[in-house]
Amino acid sequence: MKMLALILLTGAIGVFIAQGVQWRDHWQRIESRGKLIVAVRESEGIFWANGQEFTGFEKDLIDELERHLKIPIQIFAVRDLDDLYRALTSGAVDMALPGTSFGKLDVPTSRAYSMTRIGLVHPKTRAIADNPSLISVSTGLLDPQAHEDVVQLINNPPQAATVYEAGRISAELFTLVAMQDLDQVLVDERDFQLQHSVFPDLEFTALDLPVRPISILFNPKEDGSLLAKINDSLELFDNSGLLSQMIDRYFGYALEFDYVDNLTFEKQMRARLPTYLTQFKFYADQQGLDWRLLAAQAYQESHLRADAKSPTGVRGLMMITLNTAKDMGISDRLDPDQSIRAGAQYLTSLKNRVPADIPEPDRTWFALASYNVGAGHVEDARKITELLEDDPDRWIDVREHLPKLALKDYYPWTRYGYARGAEPVVYVANIRRFYNRLKKEFPLLEDAVKPERLDQLPEVDVPVFPGL
Repeated sequence: MKMLALILLTGAIGVFIAQGVQWRDHWQRIESRGKLIVAVRESEGIFWANGQEFTGFEKDLIDELERHLKIPIQIFAVRDLDDLYRALTSGAVDMALPGTSFGKLDVPTSRAYSMTRIGLVHPKTRAIADNPSLISVSTGLLDPQAHEDVVQLINNPPQAATVYEAGRISAELFTLVAMQDLDQVLVDERDFQLQHSVFPDLEFTALDLPVRPISILFNPKEDGSLLAKINDSLELFDNSGLLSQMIDRYFGYALEFDYVDNLTFEKQMRARLPTYLTQFKFYADQQGLDWRLLAAQAYQESHLRADAKSPTGVRGLMMITLNTAKDMGISDRLDPDQSIRAGAQYLTSLKNRVPADIPEPDRTWFALASYNVGAGHVEDARKITELLEDDPDRWIDVREHLPKLALKDYYPWTRYGYARGAEPVVYVANIRRFYNRLKKEFPLLEDAVKPERLDQLPEVDVPVFPGL
């Protein structure tokens, strides 16, 4: 009798425990744990380190979800998307944001928080589809799992080969196309928009497919309680206009600036430059610079907009960071006078860091590249240049190797790590174009400008890094 009572009691406890576990749905378990665990793709514009902070569309979306759901979010950032999908399906994370579109995935998805086209990024001068005589075509893949349904639809010659190396981010793949190590890359237009200004000689060709959703993914083994919470939040963000504001913050900015549009330059130079001409002349003269170079740099940075802001936190005419503002002793980065003063001081300080035996004009080009990507990264590129038996003191050689800072074959071995090395190459080339144009518009400087300054640099053609 006692044995039967014990068996019944044990069974009742078992049923109680089983029912208790079943009763605690996914969201309740998250609340009990005290945090929501999220995997996200680590890539520029998605989730990316910027100094001591992280920036990106998905980073901001996660922050908004954390505020709305009132629960801390622990972020698991990965560059290898295979790791992201494994973490999701194994239950190591509660949800995942790959930031890529999909046609069909065997996991539950939230409502779309963005839409995009999918297509091929390739050099403007090489139309793959129109050149069937090519011996072979290599297509790089960013996310073969999310884009699996599209791979078979690519209109390539029979010799086509798809190339996927885990952990390569979009900027790295575009660099490989620019360096002609890949013919094209299959990506979402959204990824290309974030990088287009860095790769002006690449273009995106959309495939003849409907626009595709970008959503949050969930573990198929879980119930829908977390999914319901996230969908409610996304609907609220959409209806309130928050999502539209976030899209404009990242993608409106990426599409707004056409850095090599001469017509835009002429128009905005005449409309905006007179407002700041006195400050450019004064602070350039104070630092021993040519004001036309400083104005050309300001145009490249902000299109001469005093209120310019970027998603990465730089501000003003000269797009000054918080750290640079502090170092240069200014308090308001949106004040044109302070911004131009800080920009002139900072450019001069960077010129002073360039090795003394590097002559002009290369000295200036190295300083401008440092303004854009950081002096440490430029020094890393000089070391790569030397290792590859080119001249690290010549800009024409270093600019050829700067894009390698985005390749995992190189950046893990550098002191300062990954950088979008193609960006300073385009940055310097564009400033040189604008500078040459301003010299033609304003052939004479004020008498106070000394003859050894940059107005004495010879007129030179401005070649662009091959493929850019």
